[in-house]
Amino acid sequence: MAFGEGSVSGFIFVGNYLCLDFANTRLVEDGRSVDLLGTYSDLVRWLLEAGVLGPEEAEEAKERWGDGPEGERVFGRALAFREVLFGLIEDILGGEPVRQETLDEINALLRSRPGYAQVACTDEGLEEQFVAERDEEINAIVPLAESAADLLLRGVPSLLKKCENPACVLHFYDTSKNHARRWCSMSGCGNRMKAAAHYRRQRRPEAQS
Repeated sequence: MAFGEGSVSGFIFVGNYLCLDFANTRLVEDGRSVDLLGTYSDLVRWLLEAGVLGPEEAEEAKERWGDGPEGERVFGRALAFREVLFGLIEDILGGEPVRQETLDEINALLRSRPGYAQVACTDEGLEEQFVAERDEEINAIVPLAESAADLLLRGVPSLLKKCENPACVLHFYDTSKNHARRWCSMSGCGNRMKAAAHYRRQRRPEAQS
């Protein structure tokens, strides 16, 4: 998804990291906590819209595991890993060392990654590519751990931010030119907070008269 863009399913893709977008599937609307992932089908739909699964892979995942214990297992594992991501975000924002249990959970998922490396010819020349195989239901959520590892190893901690709207719980990685991004999206919280500030400025002269 493009920066700041939502989806027809209500998912929000503003994080600039897959793991942050996944953490952002739990949000606050009108003061209420809202979980966008209620079922295994919701998880598969999110993985599809996030670009982790292709349309055929998503259909196969639902057909093979949607009605069985495998689907329930991977759904539970995904929600548990989302809690791990909340802890990771908290540690980075707080300037704290990442907890060992967080690293253990990331590494546990990374160990289940199947696939192989291949040499591919691209417009830029030859390059090594990793081809993922998704024969097991758990493999579909391995990219979440890969994204978390990438954030830890190559991300700049100060660029991980929470939306400045106090009522918003969404997080993002600031890739703007001057690293001055403040909102999850300008079309959402940005406009709301600017409108609120304008209203306060308009009210101030009335209060002083």
